[in-house]
Amino acid sequence: MRQTLAFQATGFDVSPVEIDQEEDGAPPDEGELPTALLAFESGRNVVLTLPLDPEHAESMMNAFTQAEAHREALPDAANWQPVPSGLPEGMFWVLQPNVVGVSVTPPQSTPDGPVMHWTLAFEDEDGSQVQVAVGDALCVSVIRALAKVANNDLDDLVEG
Repeated sequence: MRQTLAFQATGFDVSPVEIDQEEDGAPPDEGELPTALLAFESGRNVVLTLPLDPEHAESMMNAFTQAEAHREALPDAANWQPVPSGLPEGMFWVLQPNVVGVSVTPPQSTPDGPVMHWTLAFEDEDGSQVQVAVGDALCVSVIRALAKVANNDLDDLVEG
C-alpha cells in the first residue's frame, strides 16, 4: 500500500556509520554498507534516518543542483520557519525507509499558492514517500554534509 508521510524538518544531523568487523576478523565488503547516516528531525517526536554511501550522497547533491535551476524568487521564502510535528508527548515516529529514489523541489509558486520551502521526497520500493520540508539554512547544512560524505571526509562531519 502506497503512503505519503510529510513533516517539516526542525533539525538535521549526519554521523559516520561505525562498522564492526565480522566474527572471523574480516572487514565487511566495502560497497555493501553505508558510510553515513542522515537524520532529519521534527521537534522531539519525529525522526527520519537514511543510510548513505558516497555514490548516493553525490546523487542527492545532483538532485539539489538540478532543482536549483527551477527555484523561484519568492518574497519571504528565506524567512520560512518549520513547525515541529504536533504528536502528543510520549508518541514517537522513527522512519527509516529503504530509499530507491530521491527528488528535490525548490521554493516556487504553484496553482495552490507559494511553497516557501525545499521539499525532499524519499521514495521506497513500493512507491511510498516521506516528504521533508526544509528551510534555506538547513538546506545549506544538508548539502555541505552530503559533500563531506561524497568525498569520504567522514572525520569532519558536523551537526547542521
